[in-house]
Amino acid sequence: MGKKKNKQMNDFGDSTADMEDVVPFPTKFERDVLSTMNDEELHKTQESLFDCIERVVKYGLNPYPWEVELCYLQQEIQVRSIRLAAHHNWLNSGAQIVASDSTH
Repeated sequence: MGKKKNKQMNDFGDSTADMEDVVPFPTKFERDVLSTMNDEELHKTQESLFDCIERVVKYGLNPYPWEVELCYLQQEIQVRSIRLAAHHNWLNSGAQIVASDSTH
């Protein structure tokens, strides 16, 4: 007889699937961990989660756990983008010159 596969019930839906064939359950990201990842790691992880969600949906499972982690990841990306834009605005506004003049 063939090898019996270990089937797992998706806690968020009625479908069953061999999770090893579909996608591993998502890693839970903590803010401290996300804050230490560089931008390239964040974007690669985001792409990976998009791929995982696509596969999970393809197999009829509920993508909610992957979507939650994607939200945390996207929030970190958005915060960094806003912070970078604010920094560029500050540099372009001449605030740096004003700050150096006040120290003399």
